[in-house]
Amino acid sequence: MIPARLRQLLLALGWIAALCATPVLRAQGIVARVATQEAFVNEPLRVAVNITDVEDFDGPSFEQVDGLEIKRLPGEQTSTSIQTVNGRTTQQRTVGMTFEVTATRAGEFAIPAFSIVAGGLTYASKPISLKVSVPQGSDNLLMVRVTGSPSAVYIGQRGGINLELCIKRYSDAGMGITLDEASMWSLVDLQGSSWGVFTPPLQKMLSENRRPRGELRMVDGTECYVYSIAKEFDPIAVGTPSVGDVRVRMEYPTRLQRGSDFFMANRLSVAAARTLNVSPKSIDVSVLPVPEGGRPKGWNGAVGDFELLVVAKPLDVAVGDPITLTMRLSDRSGTASLEGLQAPSLTEQSAFAESFRVPSEAASGTVEGRSKVFTQSIRALGDGVREIPPVELSFFDPASGTFRSVRSAPIALTVRPSALVRVDAPESAAGDDAAKPSLTSVAGGLVANMSVDEVRVPRTAGILQLALAVGLPLGALLTTSLLSALARRVDPRSAQRTLAMGRLEQALSSSPAPEAVESAMLRFIAARLGVSAAGFSRKDACEALARAEVDAATVERTDRFLRECERARYLGGAVAHEQALEVARVIETGTKDLRLAARGSAA
Repeated sequence: MIPARLRQLLLALGWIAALCATPVLRAQGIVARVATQEAFVNEPLRVAVNITDVEDFDGPSFEQVDGLEIKRLPGEQTSTSIQTVNGRTTQQRTVGMTFEVTATRAGEFAIPAFSIVAGGLTYASKPISLKVSVPQGSDNLLMVRVTGSPSAVYIGQRGGINLELCIKRYSDAGMGITLDEASMWSLVDLQGSSWGVFTPPLQKMLSENRRPRGELRMVDGTECYVYSIAKEFDPIAVGTPSVGDVRVRMEYPTRLQRGSDFFMANRLSVAAARTLNVSPKSIDVSVLPVPEGGRPKGWNGAVGDFELLVVAKPLDVAVGDPITLTMRLSDRSGTASLEGLQAPSLTEQSAFAESFRVPSEAASGTVEGRSKVFTQSIRALGDGVREIPPVELSFFDPASGTFRSVRSAPIALTVRPSALVRVDAPESAAGDDAAKPSLTSVAGGLVANMSVDEVRVPRTAGILQLALAVGLPLGALLTTSLLSALARRVDPRSAQRTLAMGRLEQALSSSPAPEAVESAMLRFIAARLGVSAAGFSRKDACEALARAEVDAATVERTDRFLRECERARYLGGAVAHEQALEVARVIETGTKDLRLAARGSAA
């Protein structure tokens, strides 16, 4: 039995222990701190703001100060600490956030108070005095430059622009340590920087686990590591090109320290640093206009140093037959912008305008290495044409600053006359040239051309001869039509083959879009081969033509045309309908004797 007085004493001690064990909250408030009160112009200074023991609050807010740019950095940290000393427990909850202050000019400033509102009360930190000075020459720790290679380019010429980061080599004399180029690059804040037009090439390097390598150079009398990020450049406007928002941020070390990590290894780390935020002062790239004076009449924007090779086929044709010119423009300067390069304009060259029909549409081209290949179809207007004249290309040579021209060699050509013969022409006396059948040369080509050597002089026919001459072919035509109709009833693919060319022409006239031309050509090929057009691709078409024993040249030409359609579809551009019809006619000729495979079998 515990005495009453002892029981009262124990109860009192218990109340005292419980009271001591109850957490005690510290005073509420907000505090702002900086690592240094001396800063430099355009160098960000971080301000740590801590809010203690305030549950729900609005803010922080602050007043704007002329000459200071203040912004809050993303993210905040919340921490709770509990401490017990001599049986007394204290608890503290802190919300931390970071602001960045950048001075735009030198002078003395006061970082304003940061304030919050909670429970109807306002809490504010104390203002912080700040002295800002201009970095001297020795303080140019980071320089950012944009240069060009070459430094001056013409519109139509391809060049390159480079972003150069010149970081002063850091040495700690007391520790006898000089940081290497890899260590200095690791201090660049890749996420906190803005890279403008250099973002894609930098991201590509990083995705491949690569980075710019620092080259040790002397820059303005300072030993620096120079890191370069290059980008191709196709100028479209005269003047200084825009590179977007380029600002490089890094933590430049001012003091190093040695310490031990978790595994007791001796590590070197940055003990103090300056936050640098630097933009290029100038862009050392100029885009020049091509001079107006001395421009040749046929110049179409080519800039570089070109050589021209022209081949043609076939070289033995009748009047109006298509002749395919292949023009290869090779750039010897290595700086020409081939994507925008246009073919020589044959309509501007009098030798072609007088003797050939040339399409008004621009020839399509394909880039192959440092060359661009164009194909163009022309037709001779008469049998007096003996050659394909030289093709001329005028270009501006940036190396010499002058306009120059290059001409291809002429190509010998044989052109046979074509004629349309009247079946009712009267018989003429021998040697009477005036009574010979009328020969008509049709500009632009003939639908059913016949060489004059194959034309025989017609004679007057009697009724019986006329009946035989007309009746027999008519009967054969009716028989053929009847057999064709029966065949179509048995296999509708025959009708699809017959109608393929007409449907292609109709599709080409309905839509000029490259994807429509490509789709129509694939449907045409499928119809000519008697296969399904569902899911039919360029690869399928070429393989099916090869299996049908169509000659390799036709297969290659078809593949090249469909590739041009794909390129125009993805990169923009047009596909000449005349070129599509020429390819289709070649395919039609190559498949005219093709026997359709039995249904269900491979074509």
